[in-house]
Amino acid sequence: MKKKYEEILETVVKTFLETHEPISSAMLKGRLPFDIAPATIRYYFNKMVERGELAQLHKSSGRIPTESTMKMYWRKHLRNFEVVCSAMENLVEKAQEEDLYILLKPLKENELKAIERVAEKYLILIFDSDEYVIRYHTQMESFLKDLIGYDINEIKQIARDVGMISLYHKMRAKNDEEITAINTEVIIKVAGQESNWGKRYVRSFLEGDVVEQLTPGLHFDPLLPKGFMALSTEAVIDDRRTKMLCIGAIDHDFTKIFSSRKEA
Repeated sequence: MKKKYEEILETVVKTFLETHEPISSAMLKGRLPFDIAPATIRYYFNKMVERGELAQLHKSSGRIPTESTMKMYWRKHLRNFEVVCSAMENLVEKAQEEDLYILLKPLKENELKAIERVAEKYLILIFDSDEYVIRYHTQMESFLKDLIGYDINEIKQIARDVGMISLYHKMRAKNDEEITAINTEVIIKVAGQESNWGKRYVRSFLEGDVVEQLTPGLHFDPLLPKGFMALSTEAVIDDRRTKMLCIGAIDHDFTKIFSSRKEA
């Protein structure tokens, strides 16, 4: 009975992700891998509503998964996940289909290798992949010498935290040119609907800071408004190693972009 209960709940979620419509007993009957009477399905539905796993918006309507059920479903199916869209064109198409916001940032070695002083006027910061020219200052030179061997993203974070804002913005401006954003209107819409969240977070989501800050895996509230989810991971898109962040409503189908990684 427990297995049948779980199979019914799982099928409700999968059907809802596909149709985005309340699920009736008649609709579900044809999708289950076993024969069961509609009346029995309704019995299970009532139990699931009592337990807070499904909701019934109107007395005569079908059922939809609750937020807690969707979280449980994604934690089960995308606990370990991988990206199945390896081509940018395909990624954009799927993101638009499901109203998902995606940030992509190329992954590359970019450590601070050396600092060169030029005529007591400028400092040249030499990284693996970039060079930055800033005005010379004794304290700045001393500060940066201690950071040789650090990655550019680590240095940006440290510069911001210690109040060297001009250095932070200079490094960020060039670094952020490499960030690709897909479906920015999605995150703008979320910020408009959730104004308190938008005031606090939307800038970091639009400008790409968040793609560096989040650990790999699934993220829900309070980082995001209730009803939304983010997936952070590394991926290879168009043959480029990339750090990827995908955000969308929790009841949208992330499996068009991600799949559960098979255990070795």
